[in-house]
Amino acid sequence: MDARMKHALAIVAFALLAGCATQPKPCTAEWFDWKTDRFLDEFADEHRAEINDLRTAALRLDPEQKKASSDIGARAVAAVKGIALAGEFLSDTWPAVKDAVSECGTAPRATQLFASLLRREGFDERTVKAVEDLGLMLDRDAS
Repeated sequence: MDARMKHALAIVAFALLAGCATQPKPCTAEWFDWKTDRFLDEFADEHRAEINDLRTAALRLDPEQKKASSDIGARAVAAVKGIALAGEFLSDTWPAVKDAVSECGTAPRATQLFASLLRREGFDERTVKAVEDLGLMLDRDAS
């Protein structure tokens, strides 16, 4: 085997080993964040339109805009969109996250993950707080 071939094989081997080293040690805080971020990113990508619709509906309910905040129809639409998105999260993403982190003996609450997703997607804290307030219902159904 000539020197160029050895050099090429060494580069490939190094690249493969470096790729394996990017995953944090299992069950550490870093690993947990890395693992859940992958699921949240996937959910956000797959539900981009719904997230954008919900964000728009939530912004229309800004208490500074007195007209929009008193519109019962707008509130109902925002609630339905939020419940639908949370339902998708609970049926699709939550079980996958729970299974993925089960080896560590603990799993986050569904509400924590959903609120984290909304924060990452730029929702205002008032909206995230409303979701967290509904968290008892979400977490009870996700158990």
